[in-house]
Amino acid sequence: MQFFEYIERDSVMHSLNPVVKLVSIFLLMLAVTFVYEPYTPLIFSVLAFLQIIIMGRIPVREVFKMILPLILVLAGITITSIIAFNTAAEITPAVLFSAGRFIITVNSVKFGLTIGLRTLFFLLYSMLFVITTDPTDFIISLIRQLRLPARVGFGTLAGYRFVPLLGEEYRSIHQAHRIRGLREDKGAVAKFRRFRKYAVPLMVTATRKAQRVAIAMDSKCFYAYPERTYLREVKIRKIDIIYSIIFGIVCIVIFLALRNYGLLAWGYRSLR
Repeated sequence: MQFFEYIERDSVMHSLNPVVKLVSIFLLMLAVTFVYEPYTPLIFSVLAFLQIIIMGRIPVREVFKMILPLILVLAGITITSIIAFNTAAEITPAVLFSAGRFIITVNSVKFGLTIGLRTLFFLLYSMLFVITTDPTDFIISLIRQLRLPARVGFGTLAGYRFVPLLGEEYRSIHQAHRIRGLREDKGAVAKFRRFRKYAVPLMVTATRKAQRVAIAMDSKCFYAYPERTYLREVKIRKIDIIYSIIFGIVCIVIFLALRNYGLLAWGYRSLR
């Protein structure tokens, strides 16, 4: 299972209007971007995880399958942030480890955890949106609710649909070479050479599919009339308003609770 892949389920998160869900998640991401402490992204990451498995009805095992390959990346980001922290700018540094010019302080660890957990936060909420949002409903919602031009919307949707098709075409070319007895080496360099060798047939296939889509859209008089009809009608319903209100209240309560306990800190200066 790939990370950026829609998983069809009958759940509350799947039934929400994509634009309402997108705006709610975006506003929260915008707020957490200006937070410089690890507690806020950690709590909201747990909230995202609960929404995925409970409100999205995605099994915990499937969620971990998508997250675990990225744990090493998150660990690398955290360690790099700890090392890159400017300890010389601290007024009263609390040193945890020192080896010559290499110094690790409490604030450097706090900064590294903040960056790492914030990345995890963005990852989980991006996953929450992608795996619970049908791409077609998302594009229609952008066109209907946010007045996105239909040409741009359906062009983007067609391009998004091409990605898995090109992956299947790549595998078909690879299997055809194996059937014909062509020997292929293993390793990163061999994969790069293989991709370079497959680039031309993949480009030909993509061009051919794009021409077919363009002909199909022209034959159906796409965008010939000012008003369009849609097979799926995506509207903002009561459940969308209720979700956005409850989600907003929960987020505000979490921020207020963190502030009351003295854990909420805004801006980079709070780490000095």
